[in-house]
Amino acid sequence: MSCHLPHEMFQNQTALLADFQDFEQKIQALAAEIHLDLSQYEIDHLSLRVNSDQKAHDWLALLLNYGSVLSDNVVNGRVIYLIALTQPLYLAGQAIEVVELPFPKDKFYPQESWEHIEVVVPFLTGESEAEWFTRIKNLFLRNQSAELKVKTSEPKADGEKLANLSVAISFADKHCNHVCIKVHPYSIKQIVSAV
Repeated sequence: MSCHLPHEMFQNQTALLADFQDFEQKIQALAAEIHLDLSQYEIDHLSLRVNSDQKAHDWLALLLNYGSVLSDNVVNGRVIYLIALTQPLYLAGQAIEVVELPFPKDKFYPQESWEHIEVVVPFLTGESEAEWFTRIKNLFLRNQSAELKVKTSEPKADGEKLANLSVAISFADKHCNHVCIKVHPYSIKQIVSAV
């Protein structure tokens, strides 16, 4: 658990704080399963998932009390807000300044809540995209069990120039642990500023 004081967003909101603490525990359980030492890699941002526009608007209004819009781009047919917080959230001992809030499209999430973190593992000098994917697999998925679900993709927002490669790792049984860890070669701020 983080040793920092809870974010001001959670003051007088015990259910919201408990939800965030549960998310942190589940992220750490998933990281342990894939032998990912979260202290060795930058946690770039946190992401929420909701099933209704109303819930998305509620979260957006809450987040805007504590930050400002970094980006509101269309990705894969839906608007995704990136909120730059004025005071960071702390997870696994890291200060995280950006929250991703996608508006819903056509997927139903078992829990409307904090859903994933994104970790940055930069390209090595001269490394190709295929070599990067292979390195990520060797680092975190060498002994991949049937308990894990892995999805590779390259989500792209309108106007983005950098290849936003992604390896998403989660437990296959989402009812026990719904969270996901996504690995990217670039931070979200690099992706957004390279348009």
